[in-house]
Amino acid sequence: MAEDRRTPDRQRELDQRVEDLARQLADVVNTAGLESRQDLREYAIGLLKEETERDDAPAATSGSETHAPQFSPLAFAILIGLVSLPLVLLFAPLGLGLFGMAVVMGIWGLIDTFFHRAPKPR
Repeated sequence: MAEDRRTPDRQRELDQRVEDLARQLADVVNTAGLESRQDLREYAIGLLKEETERDDAPAATSGSETHAPQFSPLAFAILIGLVSLPLVLLFAPLGLGLFGMAVVMGIWGLIDTFFHRAPKPR
């Protein structure tokens, strides 16, 4: 449905429908009391965004967005570093190996933090 070709008549019809619905929604919000009007307005905007953004999600990610945004190598390095410190005392080779990995991941995290481009706003 997102790829259908809209004729000017169809576009005018859709515009008119959206304007009518906006007027109806404004009437409902305006009939509310002053104290709840702002909450209703924000609620309506949130619902509209939620319902319309569902179909706007990109089908596939681009080549530049292949990393998972929730993965932080710096945070993982701190975790591995804290786990490796007691292991250095208990089993030195494993503790030192984990600490070395924490250092490598920490450097990676710092490089990623300082040189990574900020995501473009939508």
